Amino acid sequence: MGDEADPRGPALAAYLRDRAAAFSLSADVTTQQHVALAGMALLDAAAIAEHMPSDHPVLARLSAAGCFESVPDRSTQFVETDQVRAAVQRPLSGEAMSGLDILELLTAAAGGR
Repeated sequence: MGDEADPRGPALAAYLRDRAAAFSLSADVTTQQHVALAGMALLDAAAIAEHMPSDHPVLARLSAAGCFESVPDRSTQFVETDQVRAAVQRPLSGEAMSGLDILELLTAAAGGR
């Protein structure tokens, strides 16, 4: 599987962007800066994920944890579990996180350590 053909990074990026969009809507309504910062960190994580090579440890660990699913249109989607969703929500209530921090937290939550 060549890096350019590996759909897992873009699938993870799409998931993270969807979650960031939800944070953005919430930040617009509440005007809470920490919510906006959490959304920005998710966008940072999405940018990193989108360009990961197929042999990147994060993709390998998330794959081993069963976090990617093939769909009928021959693409791949990221599978959200309760643990993953909780990890993605964590930047809202804790310390500020970077995109790399979020990817590591996501991997740990998925059981891909």
